[in-house]
Amino acid sequence: MLSLLAIPIVGEATQATSRATSYFSQPIDAILFDILVWFGWIPIIWVIIWGLVEVWLNYKRGEYSSHLKFVLLGIDVPAITEQTPKALENLFATLYSAKSTITWKEKWIYGKLHPVFSFEIISTQGYISFLIRTQTRFRDVVEAGIYAHYPEAEIAEVEDYAQEIPSEFPNDTHEMWGAELILDNHFMHPIRTYIDFEDRMTQEIKDPLGYTLEQLAKMKPGEHFWIQILIQPSSNDWQKEGVKRAKEIWGGAPPAKKSMITSAAESALSWPSGLLAELAGVDLSGLLFGEGGAAEEDQWKAFKITLPEKEEAERVLLKSSKVGFGAKIRILYSAKKNAFVKVERTAMVKGILNQYAHLNSNKFTLYLPQVPKDDYFWMRWSYTKRQRTLMKGYKNRSWGIGATPMWLNAEELATLWHFPAIGIKAPLVRKAEAKRAEPPVGLPITDLENTLPGYDPISLGRMDRDFPAGLPGAMAVSDAPTSPPPIGLPTGLELEEPLYEAMPHPLAPTGIEREGEVLETQTIRDSESSPVSEEPDPYLEPEVLPQVTAPTQAPEPDQESPRGVPPNLPI
Repeated sequence: MLSLLAIPIVGEATQATSRATSYFSQPIDAILFDILVWFGWIPIIWVIIWGLVEVWLNYKRGEYSSHLKFVLLGIDVPAITEQTPKALENLFATLYSAKSTITWKEKWIYGKLHPVFSFEIISTQGYISFLIRTQTRFRDVVEAGIYAHYPEAEIAEVEDYAQEIPSEFPNDTHEMWGAELILDNHFMHPIRTYIDFEDRMTQEIKDPLGYTLEQLAKMKPGEHFWIQILIQPSSNDWQKEGVKRAKEIWGGAPPAKKSMITSAAESALSWPSGLLAELAGVDLSGLLFGEGGAAEEDQWKAFKITLPEKEEAERVLLKSSKVGFGAKIRILYSAKKNAFVKVERTAMVKGILNQYAHLNSNKFTLYLPQVPKDDYFWMRWSYTKRQRTLMKGYKNRSWGIGATPMWLNAEELATLWHFPAIGIKAPLVRKAEAKRAEPPVGLPITDLENTLPGYDPISLGRMDRDFPAGLPGAMAVSDAPTSPPPIGLPTGLELEEPLYEAMPHPLAPTGIEREGEVLETQTIRDSESSPVSEEPDPYLEPEVLPQVTAPTQAPEPDQESPRGVPPNLPI
C-alpha cells in the first residue's frame, strides 16, 4: 500500500527536478529578468512607501514648528563671580525636564517634536554677548536655572542679531565663511571637560573659555563671529552603547545576537537534522549551523587590559553616567566685504574648540560636506550654495539641516558654554555692573500708595481732601467703603487722631503769637471750621510761598514756645 502511494510522489518530484534543471539551463539574463519581474517590485514599493511617510512626517513637523513661539534672551553676566562651570551643568541637567513622551498621534498627526534650545556666544565687532534662544513656555525654567547660581545676572529679551546679515550669497555688502562641527570619534567617547583643566596643585580650574573669549575679542569693526550650540533632550538609549563598550574592555561582553536570517534557517533545519540524528545517529547541527562549541572566556582578561583601554573604559562610563542631549555646533564668521579677512579667521574657526580635544578619547572636527571650499574649480560651483545652507541653518536654528546630531552630556555642554569666572579678564564681555534686588517682604505701604483692594482711608481718619485730585487713593467721602481694612494689612499709620492734625501740612494755618510778635502769613482754610471752597488744590497748582517775617528776638533757652512749637523752627 505504501509503495503504491510513493509512486506518484516520486514521479512529481522527478518532474519538478527536471523542470528546475531546464529552467536554470537558460541564459542568465533571462533568469535575472524573471527574478526582477517576480520580486523586483517589493523593494521599489517599499522605497516609495518609505519616501511618502518621510515627506508626510517632515510636512507635519514643519507645520508644528511654525506655530511655536520663541524668545531670544540676552544675558549680562555678573561682573565678579566665583562660580565654576558646575553651576551651568545643573542648568543643563534641569533642561532635560523639557522632554516629554510623544505619542503615536502626536508624532504622525500633529508632528510634535522635542524642544530645541540654542546656547550662543557672539562677538559683534569685538563686543561679546551670551544668548539663549528658547520657546516662551520654557523661559521661566531657563531664567530660574541662571538666577539660582548667578543672582546678580541680568536677563532681557533682545532682537535677533542674525537677521542683520543677508541670507543670500553672493551679495553686495557681506561675505561669510564657517562650518558645522562634529565629533571625530564615536559619541560615546567624551571630550576634555572642565574637570580635566583643574590644576592638581592648587585645585584651580584653568578655564578653557578664556581662550575662546580672547579670540572673539579680536574682531574688528564690521566683523562678526558667532558660535551656536543647539541641544535637544531626547532618549538616553545612547548610554547603552557606552556601557556595552566598557563591558567589552573588561571582558564581560554579552554574546553576539544572531541575525533574523540565521534564526529562520536554524528553525527550518532543526527538525530534519534532529530526525536524521535519531535514525542514523549522525549529528549535523555543527555542520549546518556552524556551532563548533562556545568560545572559552578568558578569566584573566580584566588584568590584561592596557592603560589606554582602562582610561577609555573609565571615561566612557563617566560620560554615560550623566544626562545627555542631542547636539549640533555651528561656527560662522561674517563681515562686510571691505573688512572680510578669510585667511586670518579660517584658523580661528577651525581651532577655536581645539582645547577640548583628547587624542585618546575624542575631539571636534569639521563636517566637510557643509564647509564652503574653493580649492578646485568644480568646488566653486557649490561654494555659494553651501554658504546659503549654512546661514539658513544658523538663522533658523535648524535641527534638520547639516550633519547627524551628536550626543553630549551635561558636563560637556557646561564646559563649552558657561560664564567667565573671576580669573578671566576678557575686556569686552557684556556684564551686569549694577546690583538689583527686590524690596524686602512686609515693607509698609506709604501714605499715597495704599491702593490695594479693600483699603479704607476713612478708617484711618483721612478725608477725601487729604488726597490730591487725580492721585490714586482719592475717593469721595460718600463713596468710601465703611468696612474695616483686611486683618494684618500693613498700613504704616497707626494713629488715634486724624491724619490732618497729626502730620504737618505744607500750608498749615499760621498766626502763632510768640512774645508779642505775630508771623504775618497768608491764612488758608481750616479743615474743621472752614467750608470747602472752590479754590484750586494747592497740590495740583502750587502757589508761591508767602513771605515770612523772621522774629527779631529769639526766646530764651529756658522758655517754651507756645503750643509746643520748638524755637528756630525752619519754615
